[in-house]
Amino acid sequence: MAPPFRRALRRPDRLARLARLALDRVVLSAVHGFVYATDGVSRGQRGTARKERVFSRGKLELWRVTPTEALEAELGHGQLREEPPRNPIPIVLIPPLMVRPYIFDLRPDHSMVRTLRNAGFDVYVIDFGVPDHTDEGVRLDDYVLDYVPACIDAALAASGAEKVTLAGYCMGGIFALLHVAAHHDERVANLVTIGAPIDFGEMGLVTWASKLGEKFIDPLMDQLGNVPSELVTLGFKLLDGPQILTRYVDLVTRLWDYEYLRGFDSIQAWTTDFIPYPKEAFKQMIRDVAAGDKLRRGELIFGDKRADLTAIHCPLLAFAGKTDGIATLASTRGILDHVGSTDKEFREVPGGHIGVVGGTKAPEAVWRPMAEWLLAR
Repeated sequence: MAPPFRRALRRPDRLARLARLALDRVVLSAVHGFVYATDGVSRGQRGTARKERVFSRGKLELWRVTPTEALEAELGHGQLREEPPRNPIPIVLIPPLMVRPYIFDLRPDHSMVRTLRNAGFDVYVIDFGVPDHTDEGVRLDDYVLDYVPACIDAALAASGAEKVTLAGYCMGGIFALLHVAAHHDERVANLVTIGAPIDFGEMGLVTWASKLGEKFIDPLMDQLGNVPSELVTLGFKLLDGPQILTRYVDLVTRLWDYEYLRGFDSIQAWTTDFIPYPKEAFKQMIRDVAAGDKLRRGELIFGDKRADLTAIHCPLLAFAGKTDGIATLASTRGILDHVGSTDKEFREVPGGHIGVVGGTKAPEAVWRPMAEWLLAR
């Protein structure tokens, strides 16, 4: 049997269709490329879910995603009507440091907060704000002992509920674990972590760099102040490795695909929009968590509280990206061995450190399974 291309050559109509398809893609690529280069195609849709601020103190804010009857209403296809959440346990989403909270709401048709809201949950999102020079002294202690507990209190007050689910991405997932591990807070009904490492001795380049820089981190940071967003972006790209190049190769070859371009634009805009990392918190993160591996060993002390992972007994669901080069499978899987919960589950899902929370497969691999897992509890 002749190859498909040769068979196509024998049929002029097929050859004409192939030529038209190729021409269409060239034209679409040119148009989409121009739009992307000038205004972007979806970056303006980040963080646009309807929401109201229910708590604020300084830079710290807690936002409640406004319940609506359906996503179509929010997009302008019908009357906007509020519908009380069907699930009695609200969800508090915790972003990592360095990242703006719109990671949970990248665009209207690709949004974790809308997925959870439409599944009947009362959804709250913490915003730690953008650190400046006045925040150089902010420590991990402030997040664990003050910021996260204050937002949990506010979510319970606003919702009228007695318990909450804490769900966090990367460092946000670690903050969720640290809260329960340090406070033994029985008001936390469930924990969900996404790309949150536990064993920092298994993080490859991050482990190596942390141990190498441990001796120099204090004098370096004292000179630098907060970690600038530009350095955060550079570090993330270096850790991302060759995927940076392949991502742009994919972009060039798929410029004709508008839906692909929308997804690329929202992710690319996020990964170039990091925010500074508070100086003292970064010191602790490198010295105690990354190089010292004190989280896994139960040696992190915040004030008069010790973060003991074995003290966590609520149901736990942990997601990890199969190709995550930062929060590697080896560094995340250990959560099963260290938390005290009997109802605990670890799921390997498609994607790297970005894809696991915001990639094209995240809705089916993470967001909806998370909603189903919580609804069952």
